[in-house]
Amino acid sequence: MKQRARIAIAGAGIYGATAAIWLARRGHAVTLFDPLGLLNAASAINQFRVHRGYHYPRSPETIAEVLESRQAFIAEYQTAIVSGKAHYYAIPREGSLVSCAEYEAAMARFDLPLEESRPGWMDFDFIERCYRVEESFYDPSILRELLRVRLRDLGVECRRERFGPELEGKYDACIYATYANAHGEAGIFGQMRRQVAEKVLIEVPAPLRDISLVIVDGAFTAFDHYPGRSEAQFGSARFSNRWTTLDPGEPVPAAYADLINCGGFRPVACTNFTAMREDAMRAVPAIEEARYLGSRFTCRMVEHDPGTDRRVLRIAESPDGRVFHVFSGKVVGAVKAAEQLAGRIASRVP
Repeated sequence: MKQRARIAIAGAGIYGATAAIWLARRGHAVTLFDPLGLLNAASAINQFRVHRGYHYPRSPETIAEVLESRQAFIAEYQTAIVSGKAHYYAIPREGSLVSCAEYEAAMARFDLPLEESRPGWMDFDFIERCYRVEESFYDPSILRELLRVRLRDLGVECRRERFGPELEGKYDACIYATYANAHGEAGIFGQMRRQVAEKVLIEVPAPLRDISLVIVDGAFTAFDHYPGRSEAQFGSARFSNRWTTLDPGEPVPAAYADLINCGGFRPVACTNFTAMREDAMRAVPAIEEARYLGSRFTCRMVEHDPGTDRRVLRIAESPDGRVFHVFSGKVVGAVKAAEQLAGRIASRVP
């Protein structure tokens, strides 16, 4: 490689954009490819949570990585971090994959504090125990602008184009950070679940404003304050995932193809909002008053590990050290991934 390596990055989500920034800071000539533009796919269609580990009681590996990674993420993107909201995790009396004792033991192992709480809006005939915790979000609009300015100031060329193997020969190194569209087809990371997921925007009743709730661990509901807005995002492990396959060659059903990554929230006839709301009412009766505002759909890929629901960073490298595939764990791992990629590429520059 030349001293100033020419590097192509496919995917302008949080992982691809962060890698572009880190590599450009080190003097490389970076081109960032994404036909949808900056932070307009999965990075813009999620719960925006800056995880601490509370979400993954069955995966010590995920908790450890989140705790290792999150401070670097917060330091890098401090102006986009939103704190001061009320965050709750709750265990139902039936159906959870972890008991209260198991959940508390998993958190204690990593010194993650739990404050037992009994909010008046929660139905404790359904919920066995509820915990208030300290967590934060990132504001996607602020983060997008922050990334845009940094990429511009560092001279990163951003192209609203698809990048594929046919272009690899033009660059000294290529990084695929596309989350759902490049890894599974090649079988690089073993068996993966590819999913079409729906995120719903709702207007919540007054008692639930500025509140984040996750019911763990299993096919339960979650809703989160939407950073920078007065509404909340609604999700459900049971009803948000509209289509799932383990076959990397199976196409997305035509019914969803035109809905994926289409920008802002918009009302759609096929929404699962009603099912999500009815499911959530078991724990939070007041959610019955929630008003549907719109949906977003994205395609994502997760490791097929039903036993632990693991979400960890993985980086695969071609035998010649020129092509890298990044399988993202949680958003907070983006800086860790960028640092590792920068180190690997630096070791190949004379």
